[in-house]
Amino acid sequence: MKRIIDDMKFKLIELFAKSFQNFKEDFTTSGTNTKNHSFILFFSNFLLSFLILILRKPDSILNAQLWAEDGQIFLRDEWVTGFPDTIFFLYAGYIHLVPRFIAFFANLFPYELIPLVFNLSAILISAISVSIFSLTKFRYILRSDFLRTIVIVLLCCSPVGIESINNITNVHFFLSLGVFLLAIIGGELNGFSYLLITVYVFLGIFSAPLAICYAPLFLIRPFLCKFDRKRWVYLVLFLIGLGYGILMFYLGSRDSVVGIDWNYFVNLIHIEKLIRLIVATYFMNTNSVEFITYHKYFWILELVLLYFYCKKFKMQGVQTSILLGSFLITVLIPVLLRGGLSLNAEQATYTTLVNGAKESFYFLNVINLMINRYGLVPYFMFCILTFVLLFDKNKIQTTVHLPILVVVVFLFVIRNSIFIKPYEDLKWDQYADKVKNKTDVSIPVNPIWFPKIEIKKESWK
Repeated sequence: MKRIIDDMKFKLIELFAKSFQNFKEDFTTSGTNTKNHSFILFFSNFLLSFLILILRKPDSILNAQLWAEDGQIFLRDEWVTGFPDTIFFLYAGYIHLVPRFIAFFANLFPYELIPLVFNLSAILISAISVSIFSLTKFRYILRSDFLRTIVIVLLCCSPVGIESINNITNVHFFLSLGVFLLAIIGGELNGFSYLLITVYVFLGIFSAPLAICYAPLFLIRPFLCKFDRKRWVYLVLFLIGLGYGILMFYLGSRDSVVGIDWNYFVNLIHIEKLIRLIVATYFMNTNSVEFITYHKYFWILELVLLYFYCKKFKMQGVQTSILLGSFLITVLIPVLLRGGLSLNAEQATYTTLVNGAKESFYFLNVINLMINRYGLVPYFMFCILTFVLLFDKNKIQTTVHLPILVVVVFLFVIRNSIFIKPYEDLKWDQYADKVKNKTDVSIPVNPIWFPKIEIKKESWK
């Protein structure tokens, strides 16, 4: 028996060593000598993404309206205090560098164009963020340029949260994806690439709290790319991300972790149920009995993906492990910070009265969380991970049958959410004179129940 166990240990160590060696070779040589092709891919995917985001919600351009914090927080603070002082105004416990700068930039335009500038900026940032995956330096993850383009299209068609796209308030979810991708980008980088990456990551880290969770991935390049003299840039980005993450936690985000039932995580089956629940929200209408009836069968999908994960471990185990780990982070962090695994007083009382299961309320909380904007980044990771697991990275060309099948499945997922209902027209133009004259203003923003932009005459800067 001892000999069998020793043999198994040896084979596992050998498997991990081979997987890491393949990862190192793929990572360091990815996208070599494809500079022009990579630029063409990125630019074409950027235009495609930009178009899709506009077509999903054309009123964001044709009849631009501000959404929630766009007006009541970012624009109001710009009108009252102004950039760069607003950078240090914490909201929800963290800095919002990108929204604050865009509010400053938009305020340079005539009043009537401010919502349009906000929305165009959000679409621009979102399109850039998802298009990063089209670069040939990601061939070590998914070899086919065509399949990476399909993934980008599916990312733009995310089925979660009607408020998730084309507004500055929620653009940090796209920034989080971009930071993750740039953290794991393979191949050689020139000085200009490092400059662009540094600027993007810096903006992302100081605008997207979830992006900070990916800081450890910035250690991959300094560790693997010994030939690269500029790899120290990634070490600096890691230190910035780690330092700011710790600071942000103590500045306020830790206060939002309310009453978590940490014992829930002791049982690994609970984590499996949590993952299955979140994946199921992509496929079913969560307002129907269908969800309650069928989500338990999604363990079959888990087994299928686990089979491909194990099958590809020798050739691509590190890549898929990074993607899987990042998916788990994007699932658990929002659930914890937003109390998805805690019960409020009313729920706890009701559970006691009916002698019900806490798990039912946990599931309800998680569903409500993940079908809105907090499910956006998990969906991004789920898309990328699924394609990487199902397709062979060593083949540029692949048979059309499986890609068609996978695309059909994802089209089923996004079938009811491709086109987003227009926001209510709140007649933004009619407040122009009051803003120009800096008098008392009370400007409504979408959603209609959200606090208005309230400014007294004496408060204007």
